[in-house]
Amino acid sequence: MEYDTLRAISFLSELTDDELAEFSKLVTVSEYRPGERILEEGFAPTAFYIVTDGVVHVRRRANTREMLLARLGTGAFFGEINLLDPGLATASIYAMKATRLAIIPYDKFRNYMETNPTAGYKIASGLMVEMSRRLRATSARLVNSVFWSDKAGT
Repeated sequence: MEYDTLRAISFLSELTDDELAEFSKLVTVSEYRPGERILEEGFAPTAFYIVTDGVVHVRRRANTREMLLARLGTGAFFGEINLLDPGLATASIYAMKATRLAIIPYDKFRNYMETNPTAGYKIASGLMVEMSRRLRATSARLVNSVFWSDKAGT
């Protein structure tokens, strides 16, 4: 995987060249066709994903249909929740056009962070910044949804 591609990823931007070189050894690249499901909600994922080219949709089941939660493009990532708190996938992920993903198995990712604590701290801090941003956006959508559902009832 090219350094420039990895360097552009928000949570990797603070790594030194040596740290990034070691991290790049963890990565394999896979390509997905438009409409192909990458992850399925309710199943245990085994890897962390970075979108290096293309677009994916994040969808969650609501009763009998899937609702779009997010659209992620180049430089975005998913699978961070299960990196930090193993469990089942909270959403399904679909490629929306030809998409290339950098994939890092959780066990290798965790091992890298443990054996390289300085780089691990930088990565964990960067992931927390993005997760906090996503949580704020989700909270704002929830409040907005409740506000508008209250307005509809009056």
